[in-house]
Formats: sequence, C-alpha cells, structure tokens
Amino acid sequence: MIIVICDDNIEESERIQDILRRHIIDKKCEIRIKTPEDVYVAVEEDLFKCDIFITEINFMDKSYDGIKLAGMINEKMPACQIIYLTNEYTYASLVYETKHCYYLLKDSTEEMIVKAVKKGAEVYKNKTENNIIDFLSNGHKVFISQSEIVYLERNDRLLNIHTLRRDYPCYSSLRKVEERLMESFVRCHGGYIVNLMYVASMEPGEVHLKDGSSIPIGKRFCNDFMNKYIRFFEEE
Repeated sequence: MIIVICDDNIEESERIQDILRRHIIDKKCEIRIKTPEDVYVAVEEDLFKCDIFITEINFMDKSYDGIKLAGMINEKMPACQIIYLTNEYTYASLVYETKHCYYLLKDSTEEMIVKAVKKGAEVYKNKTENNIIDFLSNGHKVFISQSEIVYLERNDRLLNIHTLRRDYPCYSSLRKVEERLMESFVRCHGGYIVNLMYVASMEPGEVHLKDGSSIPIGKRFCNDFMNKYIRFFEEE
C-alpha cells in the first residue's frame, strides 16, 4: 500500500509520516511525502501512484488547493482514499464536492490520525480485493488492476480492454472475462461492459464516461444496468 502525504509545510508532513511509521506496522506500506506541485504534475501526466492520499487543503501561492487535487484523483484513481488533514474549519462543507473518507484537523490526536488511515486502508481493501486480472495480449501475459479498466468492448472475435493508460486487445469472450470482474462492472450492451466508477452521466440509450467515451445502452440490458447503476451510487 502507498500512502502519500501532501502539504507545502514539509515539517508537518514529516510529523504525520513519523506518527504513521510508529503506529502502522505493515512493512509493505510505503509512506511518501510529496509537495502539492509534485502531486499535481504526476496526476496530470497519469504517473501518480497512491492508495491513501492525505492532504492539506490550503496551499500557499498555488492556483489550486487540496480539494482540486482530490477531485483530480477521484476522477483518475477512484479506488484511492482521500483524507483531508488541515488547520481550517471553513472547508468542511466544500470537501463534500469530492469523495473522501475522513476530514481531520491537524491538532487531532495521534490516535485519531491513525484511525483515519486504518479506515482508509480498510475501504481501499474492500474496493480492490481480488482486483488483479490477467490475460494474454499480443502474445504477452498482462496483469492489470481492475480499478484501471474503464470499459471493455467486443469487436467480432477480438476483445478490447480500455484502461486509463492504454488499450489491450485479447482473444477472449466478453462473457468469460465478465465472470472475473468486480461488481462495479456492468454489461450495458451485447458488446460492452462498463466500470461504474468511471460513469460521468447517462441519457436514454447512452452512457457517458469520464474519459469522454460514449457507450450505447442496449434495450435488453437497460433495466438491469439502471438498477445496478443506482444501487452502486447509493452504496457509495
């Protein structure tokens, strides 16, 4: 698991890093410190790797704040859990524009900070359990995280798996792959399965995804897709 602490106050980031290192025993957990600029550039270029993102909200001399960064991460990395850690009371209502699991003030006890991170880790684990899928693409075995898959498209005998970073062609049936996918994947058409985490909006006969793609909704799948779509976002 990768935890990123983002603050333009390095001493504060190091304090939080020290708390987590003392209380979180998992040796596989990486706790990294990043500046707001580091995060912004990495997210823009699809190079940001993070499972739990702990961020200040108010950055000095920046045209963006922690809420904007969190929104960008929500869009590109839906499984990543956001924790706001700030001195500001005034942002409490604004953070609900983003999906996050905790809002803490910096004078919170160490126990509360650790509790927030453990909750984030638990939510992340629940969302990504059994998350890795493997398949053959262009003669090579590929392993990818299901949370990176935006949608799957069947084109005759070829199946195209569209992810955040690239597309993978493989020779497999849509039904066979569907059996291995998480509950966030729903068939909306005879030739398409979409990941509900990337749905931006819907209209009759069509679903629009956050990457700009538009996918048809087949009449045979419409009712089931709508019911699963509504239930998925109610549970969120």
